[in-house]
Amino acid sequence: MTTVRARMAPPGRSRAAHLREWRRESLWLWPAVAVVAAWIGGSLAARYLGGVKLHEGLFPTDLDDARTLLSTIATALLTFTGVVFSITLVALQMASTQYSPRVLRTFVRKPVTKLALSTFLATFVYSLTLLARIGTATGPHTVPQGAVAIAYLLVMASVIVFVVFVNSTVRSMRVSYVIQAVFKETVGTLAQAFPAADVYRDAPQPTLASNPHRVPFDHADAVVDGVDAHALVQLAARHDCVLRMSVPVGTYMPRGSDLLEVHGGTVPGTADVLATLNLSAVRTLYQDPSYGLRQLVDIACRALSAAVNDPTTAVQSLDRIHGLLRVAAARPDPTGFFLDDRGVVRLVRPIPGWDRLVELAFTEVEVYGSGDPQIPRKLMAIFGDLAGCVSPERQPVIERHREWLRTEVAHPHSLSLDEELTPDALGLG
Repeated sequence: MTTVRARMAPPGRSRAAHLREWRRESLWLWPAVAVVAAWIGGSLAARYLGGVKLHEGLFPTDLDDARTLLSTIATALLTFTGVVFSITLVALQMASTQYSPRVLRTFVRKPVTKLALSTFLATFVYSLTLLARIGTATGPHTVPQGAVAIAYLLVMASVIVFVVFVNSTVRSMRVSYVIQAVFKETVGTLAQAFPAADVYRDAPQPTLASNPHRVPFDHADAVVDGVDAHALVQLAARHDCVLRMSVPVGTYMPRGSDLLEVHGGTVPGTADVLATLNLSAVRTLYQDPSYGLRQLVDIACRALSAAVNDPTTAVQSLDRIHGLLRVAAARPDPTGFFLDDRGVVRLVRPIPGWDRLVELAFTEVEVYGSGDPQIPRKLMAIFGDLAGCVSPERQPVIERHREWLRTEVAHPHSLSLDEELTPDALGLG
């Protein structure tokens, strides 16, 4: 009996990861929560802190002075918020033009940006709410010194957060920071996509029909950001079939294109299949390590363009690409076979393996950088290191690129016709 190496699908991780990814890429969520909390806090402070008395030299005791202070705070914080938005937009524009449009997510996901917007908007809304409640909820002549003190403390916090935000933004506009941020996120994703050898076990090879039923993508055009493999395995077990996905994670799916094949058993409903997928308008990284490599390769190619001519930045990207391939080199290729609780293969997924990652990592850099002295030397050093740490069956792709680089240096753009015209839904990743 023919066997394959398969593994159990971890339950529940896909949905949680997708929700976490949405939360991290949402720029409005935490500021919105902060605004609501500030509005509630201002109303409660005006009602319950009206009788709190503090040092008269620190906080106003006259109603008009309190209104003036709160009005000044509200105006200043609105200006602060505008400055934060302006700095953020400048950072995004520079990242898009200098590095790659695909690294914009690194700036949007920064916690300090959301913290700054949340703090400034909360201080503005709190001061405005308290200003509207003075003289009504606090009594016609009562100055809520305790509530005003909170507004003052929020201003001090806003100043500190503003300094931290500016410092963080200046640091994050350096290309080395962007490259390292992409690298760190991709390492975690790569470790999940390339699990250790001990999670696999032998299982009977599934029988795949020569003419299977094909399930179309019956949804508005979208990118497959993630797959809930556990849910798909359970769905296939209920229908006593084997599901074979037609596309890898990260693929853009037009409506009506082939999504997966059903082998044996009964055919699941299209809605049930779509419910196991995480769909989005843009490609993300949490299940797609190729997208992390794609970003690093884009930064390197942008640096090697004639308009930029910055091979040192390309070398920095290659350092991180080398590190990622080192992680993959220490683990076996993912087989894409997933088991149900009875040890039967129920799901087959296309997952890029070692050869695919190497092609993505080096092909374009070799083409664009072969004419620069730094790049061939760096690439040859990487090839030598990788060849010494991988198994013999993984070495041919390295040797092929080593020979290809030698040919590229002597004869630029030596891609064969077959290499250039090979169909690939992800381009080169």
